[in-house]
Amino acid sequence: MLVVDNATGQVRARIGSPNYFDARRAGQVDMTQALRSPGSTLKPFIYGLGFEDGLIHPETLIDDRPVRYGGYAPQNFDFTVQGTVTVRKALHSRSICRRSRVLDQVGASRFTARLKQTGAALVLPDGEAPGPAIGLGGVGIKLSDLVMLYAGMRRHRVAAPRTFAAPLGRIVD
Repeated sequence: MLVVDNATGQVRARIGSPNYFDARRAGQVDMTQALRSPGSTLKPFIYGLGFEDGLIHPETLIDDRPVRYGGYAPQNFDFTVQGTVTVRKALHSRSICRRSRVLDQVGASRFTARLKQTGAALVLPDGEAPGPAIGLGGVGIKLSDLVMLYAGMRRHRVAAPRTFAAPLGRIVD
């Protein structure tokens, strides 16, 4: 868990594991620094780049229908589609197909490069190029980098300073 002051980007509290001294549960593993799948947490940044590029705006109509990229065909978890909705509604929904379409328009390589400019490191499997699976969590990211991105969004596109390396359990003033 990371608790961040959105105004400054400073970490106010950090807990990397439930019990640092529990060797049976690998307590010394700091999960704020472990690579994990972001799931759909990158969605606001995908849509944000689409807004910035002028490709979409909140009232743009976007289709939620099956899509295929070569042999890759992302699907919603319940295997249903919602039809045409506004981007505003899509931002608050679970539609994988719509997110994949926006990522395809902005470009997966460009999206990952843009996140890298902020200091966030997305880690792809060895030999893999950025692709549509990134928008669905098919990439590794540290919680500290994800929190930095969200804190930057709160400050209107100003990335948080790299203060996320505070020692476990220490409150940064």
